[in-house]
Amino acid sequence: MRRKKQEQSKRKLEKQKRRITELDAIIQRLYEDNVTGKLTDERFAKLSATYETEQAELKQSVESLSVIVEASEAQAVNVRSFLKIVKKYTELTELTPQLLHEFVDKIVVHEADKSSGHRIQRIDVHYNFIGEVDFSPEFRR
Repeated sequence: MRRKKQEQSKRKLEKQKRRITELDAIIQRLYEDNVTGKLTDERFAKLSATYETEQAELKQSVESLSVIVEASEAQAVNVRSFLKIVKKYTELTELTPQLLHEFVDKIVVHEADKSSGHRIQRIDVHYNFIGEVDFSPEFRR
């Protein structure tokens, strides 16, 4: 599902970039037509304003989509890097310092909560490349 959305965003980004290039050519032809007298100044102003507004909106959209696509691609690279490390250690018998350093970026231990009559200790594990993995409450003790 995420991959499909990423591909859709890439296609939309490329389509918008092509349209920006087309608009540059259209605006240039309008200018040339205006200079040669094929197009009145009034008509030129109206058409060029419309195309330039569309182009400005597209440029803004391209910026936003570029950020989304780059973040998505970076996340995919990070997941692949994480999985590469995981594959190295498919049959673990013990947790070694080397293993811990390769997998874990940081561990955050929160203050114990005793309000329910039971001691509940929240621990957040931030993994390299993929960040924190949020486990459901029944896995946190």
